[in-house]
Amino acid sequence: MSSLSLLLVLAVSGFFLLCAFKLIPVYSENQYIVSALQSLRDRDKTVDQMSPSEIHKHLQNFYTVNGVRSKGANNIVVERERNRSIITIYYEVKVPLFYNISVVLDFKNYMDSTKPDECCKAPVDYRPKAKKDD
Repeated sequence: MSSLSLLLVLAVSGFFLLCAFKLIPVYSENQYIVSALQSLRDRDKTVDQMSPSEIHKHLQNFYTVNGVRSKGANNIVVERERNRSIITIYYEVKVPLFYNISVVLDFKNYMDSTKPDECCKAPVDYRPKAKKDD
């Protein structure tokens, strides 16, 4: 192997290692958010019986215990419909790689109280209702 090809292999390996070191913590933090949503189904009260403030408090406590620091994880939207509750946590994380190059990760976590075992990926066509300004 020539020195030029060795340098190229090292540069490519270094780039992928840099990406892994920057992105894996963000993905693991999202797994804690998914675990927080899943923990809602393991409570003595069902999600339909909990008020939105109780849901927020439970998720915040879970985040505190597990060290979730992402500001976007607090974008919790609780929608009530006739027979179900839908909890969504949509957020983006911008991770700077080097210089002026960044990666934006978009996470969409979703829980439907009628299908708690299918937590936490949103259906393709689902979007939360827009918040109305008072």
